[in-house]
Amino acid sequence: RNNPQNENSAADAATHLIIVAGHSVLISGNVEKAAHDESVWFLLDYQRNRGLPEAIVSHIQAGIQIALDDEKSLLIFSGGETRAITGPETEGGSYFRVADALNLWDGRDVFQNETDVGYHHRFRKKNSKGGIKQSTVRARTVTEEYATDSFENLLFSICRFREITGFYPRRITVISFSFKRERFETLHASALHWPLRHFEYVGVDPPPSTGFDIVESTNGEKKNSLVPFQSDPYGCHSEILQQKRKDRNPFSRKAPYELTCPEISELLNWCGPELISRTKVPW
Repeated sequence: RNNPQNENSAADAATHLIIVAGHSVLISGNVEKAAHDESVWFLLDYQRNRGLPEAIVSHIQAGIQIALDDEKSLLIFSGGETRAITGPETEGGSYFRVADALNLWDGRDVFQNETDVGYHHRFRKKNSKGGIKQSTVRARTVTEEYATDSFENLLFSICRFREITGFYPRRITVISFSFKRERFETLHASALHWPLRHFEYVGVDPPPSTGFDIVESTNGEKKNSLVPFQSDPYGCHSEILQQKRKDRNPFSRKAPYELTCPEISELLNWCGPELISRTKVPW
């Protein structure tokens, strides 16, 4: 935990944006149990008994592992104050606290002794001597604390990157559930005119033994997110997407990015449903 923010200007030099999209907020002080105990997280009914604690910590670990492998990366945990009952706790801040509490910054895998979660090991990065790399990731990690949905996770994290580095990223990696890949790759990146050759999506799911059901999740994704975003790519017209944003902003927060990312102020306010002109984006 001894890497303060931007130590040795580590964050300033980043060109690669790594986004971990938030899904929940901490509601317990027992943060050390965040990888397995549902009572640590605020979960909606449909999220219970579906492996959410394992999924969340897996996403955090994957983001850290990818950041370990690229010294020119900035890791952003994205998600705002989304739940009225929890008080003004952010998803992004919750994820950072978990990384601290579980000592994840050096690439530690809290699931390494569990036989059915071997899917984590593909993210482990070692140095040439075979040991775990000395980590500077904590000094290259910040939070984005205004996003209320996946589109805002992507757009707002791009702005947050610019706030830290002074530039927009050259490439982006997003970590979330595998069933959200099409939403990010096909819809969100296109709505921002972000080039897919500089975009990577990493889908990480908890094992079925946790209760996670990929078929159920994929069907819910299509109905509740994919179809609405197809006709409303910026999330400002359809009732279902507007209501989600309203419900997930109980503290009436207003993102400041028009001030800090003036080059894309028009994009930040664009509602569509037609796509914004490619000439209006700086990448």
